Amino acid sequence: MLQQSVCYVSPARAMLLTQGVVMRPFMLVVAVFLCPPALADLVTAQIAYQKGDYERAFHDYRELAELGQPTAQLNLAIMYARGEGTRQSDLYAYAWASLAAESGHAGAESLVNSLRPLLAPGSEKIAEDIAASYRRAALDARLMPSIEDDEGTERQCKFVSVPRVEYPDDADRRGIQGNVAVEFTVMAEGTTRNPRILYAVPAGVFEVTARSAILHTRYPTLAAGVRPIHCRLMFRFAANGQRADDYPKLGPLLETTRKQAQSGDPAAEYLYGMLLAGLPQLGEHQKDALPWFLKSAQSGNRHAQYMVGSSLLSGTGCRCEETKAEVWLRKAAEADEADAQVTLAQFALRGTPDAVDTGKAKTWLERTVAGGSHDGMLCLSALLAATPFAGLRDPPRALSLLDKVRKDLGGDPVEFEIRAAAEAASGAFGKAVDSERHALARAQELHWDLAPLNKRLAHYQAGQAWYGNLLAL
Repeated sequence: MLQQSVCYVSPARAMLLTQGVVMRPFMLVVAVFLCPPALADLVTAQIAYQKGDYERAFHDYRELAELGQPTAQLNLAIMYARGEGTRQSDLYAYAWASLAAESGHAGAESLVNSLRPLLAPGSEKIAEDIAASYRRAALDARLMPSIEDDEGTERQCKFVSVPRVEYPDDADRRGIQGNVAVEFTVMAEGTTRNPRILYAVPAGVFEVTARSAILHTRYPTLAAGVRPIHCRLMFRFAANGQRADDYPKLGPLLETTRKQAQSGDPAAEYLYGMLLAGLPQLGEHQKDALPWFLKSAQSGNRHAQYMVGSSLLSGTGCRCEETKAEVWLRKAAEADEADAQVTLAQFALRGTPDAVDTGKAKTWLERTVAGGSHDGMLCLSALLAATPFAGLRDPPRALSLLDKVRKDLGGDPVEFEIRAAAEAASGAFGKAVDSERHALARAQELHWDLAPLNKRLAHYQAGQAWYGNLLAL
């Protein structure tokens, strides 16, 4: 389950500001609008239609219509009625127009009324059967999250202690400010693992500092038998003594974004969801933000699709439903949303994956690595270093990928864990022992459970490679 808190870091060094439900703050607004579009969204569909690429427009509108997006349903009905990008069909036009009307689109009812006289006797029943799979009840069963409170997880994700966070010297000298949101896992003993940067504004400035801080942050120990939980923490780096909760322009931004979201703007829906979930002074929670993420996701926003899928996978603000989660995550991943691709890879590697599942994970990670994802490179290096399947294992490439990200890991012991596994798989057991000892020293400083690391060290000392999932929790 996911939850966030917020820390404040100033050139005067770190101070804890507040704990609450924090997702992505309003300062990300520029990043939101600069993000490349999803493979199928309302904007790309409309552009394709205006260019006369009716086949592409039809495909995109159909994909979104099947997610329950009212505008896409109406436009799809119009294209069926006109025979644009598909065979002309009053029957299908009527079915999709009816769905748009049921979804609340103000202009759909008039199209329904104009099409009804054109239908042959008995066709309305056929249209109802066509529409049945995409009515709200069917979508609820197949796709939509069931909104629920998650107060228990919110309490578990409130940290006990946070380290002294040093403002990066270069950023301090240059007066650079920014925000970093990190997703990570809290273990039974209250330590953290696998910090993943969800976003950083500006990029390339505060990520290492944030990762290091996460690794040193402590959470309450979990009750016996409780699985590790997923949390998020947001750091705001503010210069010149500015308080992290001092958002003088928040009120106007919130009101403007709300109006744009209510008008159906997918980017504004996504941003408004982030505002509701991301600013503790608003007193909102993930369950309040999730409906806005859902609206944006239905319109094709890949980042919103990831948020919906991630929420369903972890049970954040909604019931945990893995089958639904996979649908949304796959849509986001196919649109090259890096976090979704990494999440799907990790999902495939759960438990004891076979060669097929491991191959699927590798495929997703190769795709996210091609897009330059830091976390994709780290996860792929771990897989290539220690997978039990020889045909997929590639220790030299694992080390090459690791070298590309090692400086950005913030002291994470997993760097030396991966290095040791790759060295052992290559037969360099002496080097593997040294690397694993480095990992153990760092893990001990972080108060990790050392048993898994000692087990791997014993393998290397015995001249044996260790195969498995180095990132398994």
